[in-house]
Amino acid sequence: MSDLPMPLGVTAVMLPELDLDEQIALCTRLGVTHYTYRPRVIPEAKRAEAYHSHGNHKFDLTPDRLVAEGAEICRKLEAAGMTPFGTVPGCRMDQDRETLELHFRGAAEGGAGRVRCQPPPYPQEPFSFPEQLAETRRHLENAVAVAREHGVKLVIETHAGSFAAGPGIARQICEGFDPSEVGLIFDLPNYAQEGNLRPPLAVNAVKEYIDHCHVGGARRTNGEYDELGFRHAGGQMCALTESDLHIPSWLRTLDAAGVRVPLVIEDFTGNMTAAQKLADNASALKRVLETVPSVAK
Repeated sequence: MSDLPMPLGVTAVMLPELDLDEQIALCTRLGVTHYTYRPRVIPEAKRAEAYHSHGNHKFDLTPDRLVAEGAEICRKLEAAGMTPFGTVPGCRMDQDRETLELHFRGAAEGGAGRVRCQPPPYPQEPFSFPEQLAETRRHLENAVAVAREHGVKLVIETHAGSFAAGPGIARQICEGFDPSEVGLIFDLPNYAQEGNLRPPLAVNAVKEYIDHCHVGGARRTNGEYDELGFRHAGGQMCALTESDLHIPSWLRTLDAAGVRVPLVIEDFTGNMTAAQKLADNASALKRVLETVPSVAK
């Protein structure tokens, strides 16, 4: 995949029914080169259930296991021509030092280079935005200091419902931090749900901080009506080609801005196998990447 301006990756969160060897075989067959670890503890109640992205996983990689086996897993990925690229644990920048160190050590042992670490949630009642921002930046500074000790980068996902949901606030959180130590996961499915942003504004607001992208299709649904007859819009993941975002416009804007980063596929569409979802997304992204400015000119 070296001829693509942005390499394709996958987060293991969307591969629940596959063990590590099966994940590697699927990725190599599809030309997906960048692999994001999912170091999480599966709740006991979920272990007897069917495999699910946010529940039971066949490849049961806990944070402790990544610390213990990360180097071996890294070697296995690299032997297959793949690149370990980030971890997505349940990590928040306001957690205690011991918890942060566990996640950062795991990423270091697995050769992942970066850890997704989210800001604390914002209150659901009226609050002071300047105070919330200042508190978040204090937590970020502390977490970065711990990450630095382990040689890993901290990345914040612009995730729906997060304090860093949009690029404007994400920029305020990251402002002044070195992009080599703090970056953003530019989450495209989120932008189909929050903000109604245009690609040039969203990309250029944070372009020097974009570490990689999460890519998946998302669209609004009819939702439910409240007791007054007003509709709450719903949302669901869908095929890239059916997304409320025009994915080619976003990728062309990223490319034109010089932001050529891994596109990590994250698709939780229901009633499809992980293999089919990954194959469909990889095929669609390859078609788009053939048209971006740096390739088409």
